[in-house]
Amino acid sequence: IGMLLTVNIGNARISVGVFRDETDVLLAKYEIATDLYRTSDEYSNLMKSMLRERGVDADELTDGILSSVVPQLTETVKESMTSIVGKEPMIVGPGMKTGFPIKIDNPSELGGDIVADVAAALYWVRKEGQKKAAVVAHVGTVTTVSAVNARGEFLGCAIFPGIRLSFETLHGKTAQLPNVSLCAPSAAIAKNSQDSVRSGVICGHAMMLDGFVERFAKEMKCSPDEVVCISTGRDAKYVGEICKRKFVFHEDLTLWGLLRLYQNTTKNGEV
Repeated sequence: IGMLLTVNIGNARISVGVFRDETDVLLAKYEIATDLYRTSDEYSNLMKSMLRERGVDADELTDGILSSVVPQLTETVKESMTSIVGKEPMIVGPGMKTGFPIKIDNPSELGGDIVADVAAALYWVRKEGQKKAAVVAHVGTVTTVSAVNARGEFLGCAIFPGIRLSFETLHGKTAQLPNVSLCAPSAAIAKNSQDSVRSGVICGHAMMLDGFVERFAKEMKCSPDEVVCISTGRDAKYVGEICKRKFVFHEDLTLWGLLRLYQNTTKNGEV
């Protein structure tokens, strides 16, 4: 039975997971800060140390898969994974067997995290025996909202600034708006500057997610009530509860998606 090292390089954090492939068991997971200045050796030592803390022997890892939205770090982390696993990891990108058609102008532009999120979302939708359209929201440094039709085709996505980035921009680019702590607003009609910023950013985020579900459903020619809504990302919890639509939250959606992409590709004889 093989053990798979899955790594997703995000703008703020690098997510790492270890799966026992054949049994679909997530044995360990952790996150480290994205740092452009770490060397491959530093990443290797850090990843192996974190794995040891979680009871995983790096010598038992048999393969790896990597997705990245930070091109400057892709090669560095790829080298780290190669030194840990003993072979080059699979890279999410053109030519991979995703398990679903990508119906956009230039599929090579699509971020590996979006590909992984959709792969995992489709697996869970199909596992429930449903042939429904899906909307997948990843609320992180940026928020992406992806549309998948009932035939399982990825149609495209919307991208806008995430919650923290919106807070930072409002504080950094204005003279009077305060820097606020991240928590859900108590009401949409706010009574002070801090709550007003929270309302605008967090309630606004929820309204955008709800709005995109309705707009996407219209363009996919189905009812919004028929769409399966799935969310992930470190800040999804702040908006999920105030969305009108029910978004099913999957904390490790991207890591599970990397497992699905690996399985799809290896089952098709690519590795």
